[in-house]
Amino acid sequence: MTLRRYRHEWLVLALIALATLPLVSVTEAQDTSRLAMTESIVLRGHLDIDPYWRLTTDRAFADGHWYSDKAPGVALLAVPLVEVIRAIDAIFPPGRQRLVWQRPWPLWLIRLWTGGLAFLALAFLVGRVAEGLRKGTGAVAAVTFGVGTMAGSLGPTMFGHLPDALALFAAFVLGTSATRPRDWLTVGLLAGVGVLFEYPAALAAVVLLVYAAIRGGRRAAVATIAGAVPPALALGAYDWIAFGAPWRLSYRYTDNVFTAQQHQGLFGVGLPTGHGIWALLVDGHGLLLVSPVLLAAIAGLFLLGRERRLEAWAAAAIAAAFAVYTVGYFLPNGGLSPGPRFATAALPFLLLGLPFALARQRWVTLLLAAISVGVALFDELTWSIANSLRFLAWPKTAWSMLGLSSEAGSLLLLGCGGAAALVAAATVLRGGEPVRAVR
Repeated sequence: MTLRRYRHEWLVLALIALATLPLVSVTEAQDTSRLAMTESIVLRGHLDIDPYWRLTTDRAFADGHWYSDKAPGVALLAVPLVEVIRAIDAIFPPGRQRLVWQRPWPLWLIRLWTGGLAFLALAFLVGRVAEGLRKGTGAVAAVTFGVGTMAGSLGPTMFGHLPDALALFAAFVLGTSATRPRDWLTVGLLAGVGVLFEYPAALAAVVLLVYAAIRGGRRAAVATIAGAVPPALALGAYDWIAFGAPWRLSYRYTDNVFTAQQHQGLFGVGLPTGHGIWALLVDGHGLLLVSPVLLAAIAGLFLLGRERRLEAWAAAAIAAAFAVYTVGYFLPNGGLSPGPRFATAALPFLLLGLPFALARQRWVTLLLAAISVGVALFDELTWSIANSLRFLAWPKTAWSMLGLSSEAGSLLLLGCGGAAALVAAATVLRGGEPVRAVR
């Protein structure tokens, strides 16, 4: 797949950033679990979180020590920035000593570092891939992903789904044009890095390996496996130090209110359930409730299949894998979340169909995209206060921490999201030109 720049690209990306990243969600287990590990590494040189275990509900217990129950990628990624914050504190001591997640500005900056940058990189990649597939669709694809799905809500958080999605989608895009063994090595490396951020990324890694074998043959498959070795060794080393063996994942030792459910099936994942399907698609923050444009994107994947059958099947298989995982999990939304967050990594793969939907049914697709932007922006504001699509209060933003009211800061977010949508629509409707294939 070819990456192509589209009109007003940097304006679109700037508006996406301003519509999402200033949001300051309530501090919750995703922050405390991962940053407890980060602080322990920085301050104590240990992987356990023994001094902080009472401060988080997402934890694991093994051999007399407490650990984060998360994959280690986000916590490790936060280490450099926490070190920088410590250096700044040494020069300008804070008024009173508090843990990093108890200080608003450091927490917001760490969220941007661990989630926000990955989110913007994904929006950039989704837009350029779309423009490469169908000229004139890049801005709409980027805006749809950035402010028309739950990805925008997850941007300023410490969830691992966006770094995971970035690694997997970049691996896929590279694989579609890979011609040399070193290309496939990078595909494997990126897929392995995805697993460091979220264990379920292994589902997509398997699909990418099969794709490499079909497209590039045995040598490509071997190179892909070889590329995954370094991140696999890193994860194995973490598991060995923390849990006594490289194959023992933290999920095995979960110790919280969901321990019983987490130990059923495969770390809490069983056969798909009706409740899981309902939660994935509609209930609360379901994908089709928040982002009905995904219906058009899914239809567009069939059209992609007419030109690039193998790529369409691979993208659909990765999306399906995350969907099945979600509907089989005992808690499809994963607790406090803007939606069925385990399916986040499926979003860029589904949106590969959006350029073809725009080419076939421009007005219907734009209408669905506009509805998605409106609902997703509302979801962004409401879930940051409580796990609901009901408006309870204006959330805190970076702007409100600088002195604006919470209402004014939130309206700035909404205004930038609406402006991004208008700019994107204008790139498609400019002069009435039809969306067309790139030659």
